[in-house]
Amino acid sequence: MPSRPTPTSPPLAPPSPARSRPPTLAPSLALAVALSLAACGGTSVDSNPVRPAPDTLKLGLLTTKTGAAANQGLFVEYAARLAVREINAAGGVNGQQLELLLRDDKLDPLAGVASARELLALDPVAIFGVFSSRVALPVAQQVTIAAGMPFITSGSSPSITALDDNASVWRTVASDVLQGAALADYILAQGHRRIAIIHVDDAFGQGAAEAVRAQLQQHGVAPLANIGYATTKTVGFGAELAALGANGVPQAVLIVGFALDGASIARELKEKLGAQMPKLFGAGNFGAAFLSNAGEAGIGMQVVSPTAPRNAPDYTRYHDNFVREVGLEPEGTSFTGYDAVYLIALSLAQSGSTSRAAVSRSLRQVSRPDSAQAVEIHPGEFAKAVAAIRQGADIDYQGAGGRIDFDAAGDPASGTYLFLEAVRGADGQAGFVERQVVTFP
Repeated sequence: MPSRPTPTSPPLAPPSPARSRPPTLAPSLALAVALSLAACGGTSVDSNPVRPAPDTLKLGLLTTKTGAAANQGLFVEYAARLAVREINAAGGVNGQQLELLLRDDKLDPLAGVASARELLALDPVAIFGVFSSRVALPVAQQVTIAAGMPFITSGSSPSITALDDNASVWRTVASDVLQGAALADYILAQGHRRIAIIHVDDAFGQGAAEAVRAQLQQHGVAPLANIGYATTKTVGFGAELAALGANGVPQAVLIVGFALDGASIARELKEKLGAQMPKLFGAGNFGAAFLSNAGEAGIGMQVVSPTAPRNAPDYTRYHDNFVREVGLEPEGTSFTGYDAVYLIALSLAQSGSTSRAAVSRSLRQVSRPDSAQAVEIHPGEFAKAVAAIRQGADIDYQGAGGRIDFDAAGDPASGTYLFLEAVRGADGQAGFVERQVVTFP
């Protein structure tokens, strides 16, 4: 688990397996570049607060820095800092430089709410970065909505869509209603019919599991079991696995959770079932942390993740900039941190204002084409966007994660999903390889 960062230098994430490690940077150089990126990205406010600069535009980054998903949060932070650096190098927003203020949500609702309140007191123009629905929902309900604070999350629970938020809550990934349908179809396409589900018992786990169950039901398949487990649990799943197999050994098991709990479930299933080990599928559990903790039990695990089309020019541009500046391959949904910063900055530039209200007022406008002559803005093109805005043009941000096009609820109009499989290469190294990319609808 990464240690808590110092105020200006976030720790370097554990490298991905060798097959996905960028070949051009030695670890020492990667660390130096990452620390340089942090310094250029603004102040990091955590357990030892640093006084924010008085003449900057503050962005509140609330993400997971400790606990089961710390590695995922670290990559969101790196991506956000990359975006801040690019925008500041292009002259900033309305004549002011951006500054990141960082808090740790610890993947815990209470900690997330407390940290969101601390950020709110520092008066940012928006708060973003939360990727867990278990944290995003209480933060929105207890902190940001009442304050009129724009809040951009990549939490995917369907419950976020239903929030009465007065157009203040937005997200950079689509609802699990879409991801669950894509995942269920993917499992069924491999011929599995005896399917069991085990999920973390929070908004993310419940929403994703229900979306998969509903899509399976559409195809006449009822899960053998649908078992929840406590959000604080990362080891010791004996009782849950006994319930999972109460109706017989499944052909496939879907694990909806995070890296450490998913790895433990995979190991314990392997110990319990041996040669009868089912095929494993996952949502939310991927990356180096899962592989290093799951060991051989994790090989063959197939996971889904919200993503960008990997071969699309916009993702390629983001990916190459990330590798060059951070010295690591971007993992998971790191691009959501990058896109959130760009969307906030473009909203302020579009409105010519530095207020919270301006962000919420302009987010939908800058995310989609509102005219036949919309100017497409791609990753790294903030200066181009400012020039187009000054000429009165309609801008349409094409995110690192693909088209966003916010709908009336503040959700992306479609979702793109990457399916990966954990394999062991000829060199003995474990890593995730891409199997399929699908877009819904």
